[in-house]
Amino acid sequence: MKLCLPYFSWQKLKVSSTIIIASLLLSGAAFYNGYPLIYPDTGGYIGLQNLSFRSFFYNLFIYPSVWFHSLWAVVFVQSLIVAHLLHLVLRVVFRVTSLISYLLMIVLLCIFTSLPWITGFIMPDIFTGVMLLSLFLILLCRENLCVGEKIYLFILIVLSATVHLTHIPLAVSMIIIVWLFRVINKKNKRLPMPNLLKASLAIFLAFILVIANNYRTQRVFTLSPGGYAFLLARLVADGPAVKYLEKSCPEKKYKLCDYLQELPSNSSKFLWPEDSPFRKVGWIDGYQKEGSEIVRGTIILYPFDVAKQCLKNTVLQSVKFLTHRKSCLDALYVCYPLWSYYPNEFQEFEKSKQSQNRLNLRGLNYLHLVFSGLALLAAGIAFLIFFKQPQYLSVIFLYFIGVAYLLQALLTGCLSVPDHRFGGRMIWLLPFFSIASLMHIMNHWKEYVWIKSL
Repeated sequence: MKLCLPYFSWQKLKVSSTIIIASLLLSGAAFYNGYPLIYPDTGGYIGLQNLSFRSFFYNLFIYPSVWFHSLWAVVFVQSLIVAHLLHLVLRVVFRVTSLISYLLMIVLLCIFTSLPWITGFIMPDIFTGVMLLSLFLILLCRENLCVGEKIYLFILIVLSATVHLTHIPLAVSMIIIVWLFRVINKKNKRLPMPNLLKASLAIFLAFILVIANNYRTQRVFTLSPGGYAFLLARLVADGPAVKYLEKSCPEKKYKLCDYLQELPSNSSKFLWPEDSPFRKVGWIDGYQKEGSEIVRGTIILYPFDVAKQCLKNTVLQSVKFLTHRKSCLDALYVCYPLWSYYPNEFQEFEKSKQSQNRLNLRGLNYLHLVFSGLALLAAGIAFLIFFKQPQYLSVIFLYFIGVAYLLQALLTGCLSVPDHRFGGRMIWLLPFFSIASLMHIMNHWKEYVWIKSL
């Protein structure tokens, strides 16, 4: 079992100081904006609101910032978590321990990827990548982790899985895929044996916490009491639910039948506007029984139509990953919570580049797009090098993030309008792999004898 560094040592002090510097770099997008980056949904996560269609645990995560009267605390903590986790992955998976290399990698990620635009974002998006990296380390790298790191990663998985309602299904899917991969390749003794028990226990604990909170507030044992609404909106927008209503309305007399001609072809327009048909029939909490029945009936009656649209949305979602941060200054449901809980910062929020619509990210997105393409090419080359070596842990890591990206596209594409935000919260993992792989090869080039002979 690997031992942690002593509680205090000069080496640990150097590492900690470097990680803090990296955290400040990862907070750079928020510094540039003049305030933490905000989204329309941010207002629902401020304070102790317990909405049936969002995770209450991100509310709990950011609530201590109220004590400091500042959302900057959230930005720094999120950046610190990511900075430490990237250092851990660089050391454990890629065997790169140079602090200079680590800082160089952070700088490259801050310039050429969307990462700082997510760490500085007051949304649970950053925890998608955090959960996946933590899962990978717990599943496949336990021999190179000390006891303290294992405990920390376990807690991080639980936190990450609870803060967004798609994270538990994503994590369960990845654990099953890792298990199947190991079963299929059980004769290859060089592959690491996954630690399925600890990873599964962490996700099970997250599941219990979410279920318990929903039962406490809604008196139902479910992962998301209001989750049906997103699927209903998607089915309405894509058409199958409209076909089901047209067929069922003469007999079932659903409330939505009165608005059949007004149903929009956009799921956001179905869910959120004050004058939408969904609002008129009771909205998320008031239409749960009938809405859930419509979802079940649509899937049973038109399974192939639903699957076809889901696949189409998944493909569309998989190519959307650019960064967009529009002003929320005209949104009362954002401004009022900010003004209520962070009154001393409200002027900063008003004057920020985002609020003033002065965040022109077109050039930055072009840079990120080009770099992502180069990273994909570099990842392919690194894959071939690692496979030939063989450096199986790095190969599996690339598989892991690739499969997770597609699964996340499936989950979000089937539940919502394909959106750049969903892809953006994970796409930075590809450049991270490519940069870390290059650093590994440069630091350990003597191990690659066949490269020297080229």
